Amino acid sequence: MAKSLTNFTDSLVIIRDNGNNLITETIVTGYNRDEMYIEVTEGMENVKPGARLRLLIIHPDGVSEFSGTLKYSRQGIYEIPIFGEQTRGARATARYPLNADALIKEMVVNSEKVSLRDPIQVSLENISKSGIFIKSPEIRFINDVVLWIEFNVKGKEMVLNAKVVREQKNNDNSYSYGCQLVFKSGEK
Repeated sequence: MAKSLTNFTDSLVIIRDNGNNLITETIVTGYNRDEMYIEVTEGMENVKPGARLRLLIIHPDGVSEFSGTLKYSRQGIYEIPIFGEQTRGARATARYPLNADALIKEMVVNSEKVSLRDPIQVSLENISKSGIFIKSPEIRFINDVVLWIEFNVKGKEMVLNAKVVREQKNNDNSYSYGCQLVFKSGEK
């Protein structure tokens, strides 16, 4: 695998064990591009060195999915070498529950940016390498609208741009939306 040109520092990382059980959602505090490892400072206290991990890193240029192994911890810093970036088809991509409150303050409708006077509250249900699933209790969106979704994880503000591609009506009369992630350089 070629080394990533993206800097993962300050990015959200969702770490699961090899059985797909959530270990932690935290922030990457360091990244070594040459040796391909990340550092985190929380959430790994109960993980033994050598444990195999699955990582989903949400960064400014996209979402990357890796395998990893906890190498060691020193003074509260956990080093995780990453390898084997996953490349899967959109529907075959593993989904990671987030269940985070989020706001939509801007969107693009018919190629025109619209800033909202009152932000729309949504719930970010899950995320994958290629998309997100949101729930909107009040507002309906049309397909192809690009939403600018802001949320907070561990005190770190994150923004994702996502194009609505699928609508689902829920039993409680709310709506959920499957959205494809959109990135600044056209990457997926």
